[in-house]
Amino acid sequence: MIIDPRTAKQLIELQWMDSMNLDKSAIKNMEQGKIDSSVFATLLQQKMDQSGTGSISAQELMKTLDAIALPADRMGSMKEGATSLEGASQSSSSLDRSSAKIEMPSVSEPTVKSGTPNANAAQYADIVQAASSKYGIPQSLINGIIDAESSFNPNAQSGAGAKGLMQLMDGTAAGLGVKNSFDPQQNIDGGASYIASMLLRFDGSQRLALAAYNAGPGTLQRLGIRTEADLDANFDRLPRETQNYIGRVEKAQAKYI
Repeated sequence: MIIDPRTAKQLIELQWMDSMNLDKSAIKNMEQGKIDSSVFATLLQQKMDQSGTGSISAQELMKTLDAIALPADRMGSMKEGATSLEGASQSSSSLDRSSAKIEMPSVSEPTVKSGTPNANAAQYADIVQAASSKYGIPQSLINGIIDAESSFNPNAQSGAGAKGLMQLMDGTAAGLGVKNSFDPQQNIDGGASYIASMLLRFDGSQRLALAAYNAGPGTLQRLGIRTEADLDANFDRLPRETQNYIGRVEKAQAKYI
C-alpha cells in the first residue's frame, strides 16, 4: 500500500512527536531544548515548498530526519520510508504530490468473515474508505476499531474523556489536528492517522499497534515491548483492558472484510 508524501509527512511527524514524548506545549519544549512538533512541521514544510511546487526529494527528507536526531531504533523505519520515496521516482530528482509514493508496512487482515456488521457502519463507509486510501491501512481495521470503541456512535464519550467514533482523548486529538472529536470525518481521519503511525512504528504489527492505540506507546516502551515476541512475553503486564482490547478489535474486524 502506498501513500502520498503529504500524508507521509503527517505520519512521520506523529512518529517524531511520540519519540520525543512531547506534552504538546511548544514553549515548554523549547525551554527544555527540544524541537516541538510545529518546528518540525515547519522545517519539513520549508523543504517541501522550497521548489515552489510542494516537492521534496528522498535525500532531503533523510537529511531532515537526521537533523532532528531521532532515536536510532525509530530512525530506521522512517529512513526506509524515505528510501522508498527515492525509489519511487527514477526520472525526477524530486517528488511531487501527484507522483510521490511511500510504502506502508503490509497489514494482515482476517481471512474469514465472521459476525454481522454494525447497522450504522454503512453511513460512514465513504469516510472510512477515504481514510483507508489516504493512510494505506485496511478498511476492516478502521471499522473494527470503531466497532470496538464506540459501536459506531459518533457522540460516544467514555468516563476517561475519550470522544467520538474512534474514542480520541483531547490531547491526542489536538496533536492529530482534530478540532471536533464528535465530527465523524475529523475523528475517523485522526484515528486512522494515529493507528497508521503506530503500524509504521511497529513495522506493520497490528497487535502492537492496537496495544499502543489503547494503552499508549509509552506504556509499551516502559515495558520494553518492541516486537511480537516482546508482546507475547510481557502480555500479562499490559493493562487488562488492553489485553482484552486487542482481541476485541480483531474479532470486530472480521465483520468487515
